[in-house]
Amino acid sequence: MLNSATQKQQTQQNDYYSVIAKGPMLDRVYSMRYRSYSAEGYIQENSSQKFIDEFDDKPNSICFLAYQQTKAIGSMRACVYDPSDKNSVVPVMEVFDEELRNNVGYDNIFVEMNKFVIDPTFQRKGGMHARLMLMGSVLNESLQRNATSVVVAVRTEHIRFYELFGGKVISGIKSYPHLSFKTVLMVCTGLEAADRMLRSKLRAA
Repeated sequence: MLNSATQKQQTQQNDYYSVIAKGPMLDRVYSMRYRSYSAEGYIQENSSQKFIDEFDDKPNSICFLAYQQTKAIGSMRACVYDPSDKNSVVPVMEVFDEELRNNVGYDNIFVEMNKFVIDPTFQRKGGMHARLMLMGSVLNESLQRNATSVVVAVRTEHIRFYELFGGKVISGIKSYPHLSFKTVLMVCTGLEAADRMLRSKLRAA
């Protein structure tokens, strides 16, 4: 069980911080996802104005919320695969099973970084700081879980960004579940080095 200091992910700098979203806070996550994805036309509109999938209520899923002062500005989800848990499933396994099997292995703990959104009203007002902070939150969670790698399905135009933190492409282009864009699978195995790089960039932001 993570202690409260770890749960809060108190990466506070320039009025930015991130927390693990629980209870009513999850509504902010789902609403922000909806606004972000629908603004880009990646999902169909719905009356609830929330975007939730079948992995959100699983015990191996953790949602992070990024704030600037009191305003929620971004969100990311970490889905943990643990071979000791027979019910442990993460979204990329639906599409990139062969790539995971051949490059990561199902005998290791790994974490999928997904549902990465920045509120549309905040894209150019510190959005990069929020992105780095949320990535750092998932990396910290991965290190706490003794994961050997982090995997992420990204659009091709974002490959270079993840390469800065040690990410490597291990697949061709495929569709990602529930979203109308195509992605490639990337993996990062140097988690401590990636964490140091993120902290360095946050200090400079």
